[in-house]
Amino acid sequence: MTATIYLMLATAMFFLQDTYFSLGGVDFSLKNPCILAILFLALLNFTATVRLDRTFLLARHVVVQALPFFIPFFFSAVIWVIGRADAVTVANGTGMILPQLLSVCVAAATLYLFGSRGMWYCLGAMCAANLLRVLVVVVVGGPSVFFQEFLRLLATFSAETGDLMIQLEINDLTFAFGPFLIYLLLNRKETRHWLFWMLSVSLFFFIGLKRIAVPAVALGVLVALLVRRLPEKAAAQTALGIAAGMMVVSFFYIVGIRMGLFQYLQQRLGINTMGRVEMFNHLEPYYDISITYLGRGTGFERFVDWASGVVYDTPRRTIMQIHNDFLRMYLNIGFIGYWVWLWGTLVVRLRYWFSEGRKEAGSLFLGISIYCFVLYATDNTIYYPYTLLACAIVPMAYHMDEMAEKGFTRRCEEWSGNTGQKEKDENGFQETGRG
Repeated sequence: MTATIYLMLATAMFFLQDTYFSLGGVDFSLKNPCILAILFLALLNFTATVRLDRTFLLARHVVVQALPFFIPFFFSAVIWVIGRADAVTVANGTGMILPQLLSVCVAAATLYLFGSRGMWYCLGAMCAANLLRVLVVVVVGGPSVFFQEFLRLLATFSAETGDLMIQLEINDLTFAFGPFLIYLLLNRKETRHWLFWMLSVSLFFFIGLKRIAVPAVALGVLVALLVRRLPEKAAAQTALGIAAGMMVVSFFYIVGIRMGLFQYLQQRLGINTMGRVEMFNHLEPYYDISITYLGRGTGFERFVDWASGVVYDTPRRTIMQIHNDFLRMYLNIGFIGYWVWLWGTLVVRLRYWFSEGRKEAGSLFLGISIYCFVLYATDNTIYYPYTLLACAIVPMAYHMDEMAEKGFTRRCEEWSGNTGQKEKDENGFQETGRG
């Protein structure tokens, strides 16, 4: 019964991404009631079962996975206080961070309900929602036209997309299949029904094909496989070294943009930058490459249409976003905030996963991190809730049942040992006192 209710809610959550309702003049997505219902379902289940083993483990997982969202909130709060930001600015920034936190909470709720199997329930709901979208498009446009456009999409590597394929180009859902694809490619032997899941995930991944996601998955899997071949300690050290390289490269990417990297690519090499030169030109007045640059606060980008440079008094959801999450984070939380965010996103979490789940879990998380960082260079995935949900639930589910049981057993032994020692000390004191 619980599984049926969850699958219905999760499928509706994924399907209703772009369906909104108005409340008090503010637009809300219909996925939000589904999210709250899933969290409430997990809370009800917790009150009835109180699985302490899963609770302790998931509590640690949630704190670590949510750290990259708390860091921007902290630095933004400082910026808002110093700049005496109005309520609209604060609500806008907080409203961007809250869905990130909810994504991690939904992942934890799913895993509390079903253990490691929760990852497959979540993936099944994603596939079901995508299938419903495909069926709607096929019914409206016709099967023949659909398959012709799909084949042309694959043949041209998304350079040519028909009207039906454009309707299925849902960035968040497409990118969300990436972490699952990485998991499947890394764990074929230990995945039940591997062929079914691999075909399903690959199909929906390519129906909404995003060109940048393909090399992102390939690079993540390749690096993870290489790290897995190393001894335990060497694997962890290598992963941290790669993370340090990613941090440095991301910062110098921002520096390169400021110094005219994309102008060079467009003018000298003739590469079509898809309007990014103009967008980055409009960004220049708002940030500096300097240790003293404080940042503008999370959500600032919603006040400017980066295609035209027009500034608005209130935030807008429909204007052109910054297609570069590194630059977006730097713009919002400044020089120091950016480096702290990188440290929390990569170093802290990599150390945690290598410590908690050893090199298999650590290398899996490294692969997902590489996937995300490739996407950050050209897109807006850092605020995509479904992609964040997938990036959280995949590493959190990895060998979760075994980790929860061992961790809880260890805690019980520690508690019983401490209790026994306390009783021994008390008895010894009493006996000494009587003497």
